[in-house]
Amino acid sequence: MKIYDYRQELITLLENTSSDPASLLQTQRSLTTILNILNHYAEGQGNRPVPAVKKPRFHQHQVNRDQQPLPTAAKKQLKSLLTGPAKEVTDTKPAIHVRPAEKEAATPKEITPEERLAADNRYLVHRKLSGAEINHRYYSEAILHHLPFPVEDGDIVELDPQQTVRGLPAIRRVTSDHLTDYQPEKINVLEYAKLTAVPGSDVLQISSTMKENSILDTAPANTVVVDPFKYPGRDLKAGMVIDYAYYDRGNGLKDAADGSIRWIHEKTDFDTTKQPAKPKKVKKVTNTRHDYEKKLDYDLKQRTVLVITGVRDKVQGLKPVITKHHGVFHGLDASAEEKVSSSTLKREIRNADFVIVCIDAIHHRISQLANHHAKRYDKPLAIANVTSNTAVERAVGRALNGDPAYAVASEKID
Repeated sequence: MKIYDYRQELITLLENTSSDPASLLQTQRSLTTILNILNHYAEGQGNRPVPAVKKPRFHQHQVNRDQQPLPTAAKKQLKSLLTGPAKEVTDTKPAIHVRPAEKEAATPKEITPEERLAADNRYLVHRKLSGAEINHRYYSEAILHHLPFPVEDGDIVELDPQQTVRGLPAIRRVTSDHLTDYQPEKINVLEYAKLTAVPGSDVLQISSTMKENSILDTAPANTVVVDPFKYPGRDLKAGMVIDYAYYDRGNGLKDAADGSIRWIHEKTDFDTTKQPAKPKKVKKVTNTRHDYEKKLDYDLKQRTVLVITGVRDKVQGLKPVITKHHGVFHGLDASAEEKVSSSTLKREIRNADFVIVCIDAIHHRISQLANHHAKRYDKPLAIANVTSNTAVERAVGRALNGDPAYAVASEKID
């Protein structure tokens, strides 16, 4: 008689049992039914009387390997209780099928680049027309505007959870990291644009910028209308100077029309394209040059003098001027405006005792920032109109004596 092999059905039954209570209960019931069937046919097997004490029994933790093959009726009933058809005994190993849930659990979850950055408190910047989203939090334009460095879309910034600004982790710096799969959306900003009135209308418009580097400055007819009713509470008026941002999708003025106001400037910082206002000319007095020459005989007492100039070849040539007066020279090459950031100027000025700015070959933004940081850290600052030994020497004398930053008209530069 052919022996029916029911092991594969038991294996399949257990493989298709999940961890939820309902599935476990169903499998327990099936195994109990199978054991009852096996015990039933084991009791009726043959004509030999079986003692009650030694009568074999099947339990869930024990299988009698010497048991005779089951009758045909038991085989048919097992087929209806177990999953899958009855199989003959073969030498091939049964295929093991893994359920999707088990397959997902076996595969470790891959760490994304953003999760790696977040481990070091670094997060991607999603710049908006006004403000930015960083680590699923909104940073207002007021917070970003007061940073000593710009923050653009796609930058990676490092946050300091120990310091907060308006309840948000402070932005420490912009790192050199970048996410290659992130495509930043191009945002154009019309900086320092003056609002003007539209005759016969309640709306305002901007038609040019003070920096003269925007789409509005290419043609007189290019204008952008600004509706004051879109910005309640800001009290927009003609004459205000704003920064206006818009998404550049290649449609020119059509894209600009869908933009928004990013920032409203105070009157004190309307125009950063001009150099600091020079003092009024004073009436020439006698013996001015003689008195000034006496002031050139000063002693810096090993204090540090920072000289900012845009003439790269003359940076080291100014060192003997400071050394002659027993000072420590430190030069800053500002010939490339894009390489001189606000944070760099702040660091250099903070470490100096006197600041001299040669304005003949540097960008106006640098002179503005130098003046701003010098006032902030209470450092004496003087302006040299040209990059020369005499002009720098006289400027150091003015800074040392607390005189005006600019030279008076009677002081001729050799």
